[in-house]
Amino acid sequence: MKLKRVIPIVLLKDGLLVRSEKFKYYQAIGDPLPTIKRLSDWNADEIIILNIGSNKTYDSRRDDKLHNAGTTNFATLIKEVARFCYCPLTIGGGIRSLEQMEELFEAGADKIGINSIIFEEPELVKYAAKRYGSQAITASIDFKYQGRILTAWVRGGKVNTGVEVKAAINHAKSIGVGEILISSVERDGSSLGYDQQLLKAIQEASSNTPIIINSGATKVDHFLRGLKNESISAVAASNVFYFTELSYINIKNDILKSGFENIRESNPGSKYCQREPVVENSIRERLMKKQKEGSYFEPKKYSGALQQKIKYCRRCLYSSSSATPMMFDKTGLCMGCRTYETKRNYGAKEYHSLKEKLKKEINIILSSGKRMIRNYDCIVSVSGGKDSYYQTHYVKNILKLNPLLVTYNGNNYTEVGWRNLWNMREAFGCDHIVVSPSVKTLKKLNRLGFVAMGDMNWHAHVGIFTTAPRIALQAQIPIIFWGEHGYADLCGQFSMCDFPEMNYRERTEHAGRGYDWNFFVGLEGITEKEMETWRYPQDEELMRLGLRQFYLGHYIPWESNEHLNLMVEKYNFLVSDEPFERTYRRGSNLDDMHENGVHDYLKYIKFGYGRCTDHASKDIRSGDITRKEGLKLAQEMDKIKPKDLSRWLEYVSMSEAEFDRIADHFRDPRVWKWDEKSGWTKTNEI
Repeated sequence: MKLKRVIPIVLLKDGLLVRSEKFKYYQAIGDPLPTIKRLSDWNADEIIILNIGSNKTYDSRRDDKLHNAGTTNFATLIKEVARFCYCPLTIGGGIRSLEQMEELFEAGADKIGINSIIFEEPELVKYAAKRYGSQAITASIDFKYQGRILTAWVRGGKVNTGVEVKAAINHAKSIGVGEILISSVERDGSSLGYDQQLLKAIQEASSNTPIIINSGATKVDHFLRGLKNESISAVAASNVFYFTELSYINIKNDILKSGFENIRESNPGSKYCQREPVVENSIRERLMKKQKEGSYFEPKKYSGALQQKIKYCRRCLYSSSSATPMMFDKTGLCMGCRTYETKRNYGAKEYHSLKEKLKKEINIILSSGKRMIRNYDCIVSVSGGKDSYYQTHYVKNILKLNPLLVTYNGNNYTEVGWRNLWNMREAFGCDHIVVSPSVKTLKKLNRLGFVAMGDMNWHAHVGIFTTAPRIALQAQIPIIFWGEHGYADLCGQFSMCDFPEMNYRERTEHAGRGYDWNFFVGLEGITEKEMETWRYPQDEELMRLGLRQFYLGHYIPWESNEHLNLMVEKYNFLVSDEPFERTYRRGSNLDDMHENGVHDYLKYIKFGYGRCTDHASKDIRSGDITRKEGLKLAQEMDKIKPKDLSRWLEYVSMSEAEFDRIADHFRDPRVWKWDEKSGWTKTNEI
């Protein structure tokens, strides 16, 4: 019997990987390359990459990421993907000519996916099928309800052809396509599973042309409904593969455990794939060249030629040049505001349901028998900040679990932050492990991270998201709790039906900007042993333990200002005695003096905004301040060069002039302009 396939679909819009909902709302997940590589490393049966954007030129918006695709086009991006992707690649989206097909085949496509021209230019499809072979042409047909009737729609689900399911399948078959991908517009991003009427219509069509069903699948039951349909040869999904650790592998394993055996096994640890990014020496040398005296930015790059009209959210202060991948709906609202609005509209009934869902997940894990050590139910990753306090409060007192507190100490605590950290053990009655790496190594990583990526706190971002999983593996604790999902909170990266969990892809792409522990080995004499703290557990270990890493912010109402007041009152949490220079809040980032200071100043250098914009945008959304008030604060505070810079410069033995010279390399030419007389100017202000 021919094995059926489980196929991830990767959606690209203007160069970014996106989450799609009803072909209408698009939330940026990040860069496509890390996700495609991760799926390839898991030995996916096939990967379908669909370009759903209208721009011919891609812009990944970030020049400080190791995996940055930069400004490119679709074919060049596919060529880069083909360098590391070992599974079959189907490439589609906006293809209307043989020239485009030829270009993508040459770039590395195994099959071409076509949509609108199936109905608008069928003779062209016939010719392509004869020229390249039917097996190389996949028809992608999107169905939407017209009343109670499912009909095929083209042009991104905007134009109704009036052709019903059976007729559409027969038409695609008649023009010579070798396979048909069928998607449901209404089920796209819904997490409700495949459309039952669509599944029934496919079965009744009983075509011998292979059919892939797509849209809405997130659970094993969803995939099984498709796999058990005799007329379907493959099941596909998109959003679900972005969310969790080992997502593709776990879905396949769960399908096999259900008793359905007609699929290939998928296991981590292939000897042909290296999970960590491979860095060529020439790239490392180019990145580190900035530290050489006399190495300055290129003035031509900042002539204004690359400057773009920046779009601002009509409610908060975020823009299209945001450090977090930002997208907007048709009304001009950013996805961060839209996601916050959705959460705010949730009532007690909805949040009770989410809480019960979380409790059910926890009970299943804790009763599975996988744990070898039963002293602790879970780990709470804590820094000693207000969110850490609230996480621990919720886990201990609301969920009634016995947590182990785990902390990564990056050696940057404020005095108040340090006192808050050590108060947690007594305040909550919890055991607490604090991992403190060598200060000598930390100083090197501060300096090297700044030079390579303009982020002296790489060690902390990656250290935090590595330490808790490492302890979990050592102690065989299968649950880790985190607070709010940063990117979902800032830029609305996920919807309320997604339930994202912390995972290797997220840690490496977003927290680490694509740089992993091995990038630093050999620089300034750093050895592999010295980087052990930053080595994430292997996929095989994670799979054996069945580690789950929950973000509480996706299950409970999350209002930082309210939480802060509660933690001060209930647990004697201390806020800063002195106001910060770059933000008006006094309860944030006490665990790292540089997060509000020099680290955030570097964000301003790169993207033209800082922590005050972040905090003001959150407070505008919650109604604590007006947009006018937030804008005034941001314009005053975002540009301030902080005093803690002097501490950091002494810490890493660097002069301020050297710091400024290196930092200038990271300015975004979309935001900054250079002139010999006036120096740096930032255009496109609100």
